[in-house]
Amino acid sequence: MKAAIAALLLVAAPSAVFAQAAPKPAAPAATPAAPQVKVEAIKAGTGGKPPEHGYVLINYKGMLQDGTVFDQNEQMPMALDEVVPGFAQGLLQMERGGRYRLTIPPELGYGAEASGPIPANSTLVFEIDLLDFKTPEEIQAMMAQMQAQAAQQQGEAAKPAQ
Repeated sequence: MKAAIAALLLVAAPSAVFAQAAPKPAAPAATPAAPQVKVEAIKAGTGGKPPEHGYVLINYKGMLQDGTVFDQNEQMPMALDEVVPGFAQGLLQMERGGRYRLTIPPELGYGAEASGPIPANSTLVFEIDLLDFKTPEEIQAMMAQMQAQAAQQQGEAAKPAQ
C-alpha cells in the first residue's frame, strides 16, 4: 500500500531528478480485468453461504440500472447451475438470513442478447433476501423421502376398507 501511494505521489509531482532520468521501456499493456459481480450487504446474514451447485430459496427484485423492475418473486427456489453466471457468483458470496444488493455486468448476465424486458448489454441490479439453501445431496434426500411418503400413501389407499 505504501509503495502504491509513493508511486502516485511520484507521478503527481515528479522532481527534477526523475525528469532527467533515462526513460524505461514501456511495461506491457495491462489486460483488462475480468468482469465482476458487485455484492453489497444491506443486512448481513449469519447463517453460512450456499454451496456451489446448490439450491437457494430467495426473495428477489430484479431491476435495470434506471430502476425499472423486470422481475420479482418471493420464496423462489432456484438451482445455482440454472441461472446466469453473475447471479450464481453473487449468491455464493451471500449468507443465509441476509439482504443484499447484487450488480451484474452484462458479460455475466445476458450479454449482447435481449431477454424479455431486458435489453441487450444491460447491467442487472437485484435486491435479494437469502432465506435458505440446500446442497444437491440434501435435495435428493428430501425428494427420496417425499417419494417414499407418496408410495406409502398410495399403498394405504389401495388397501380394501375393513
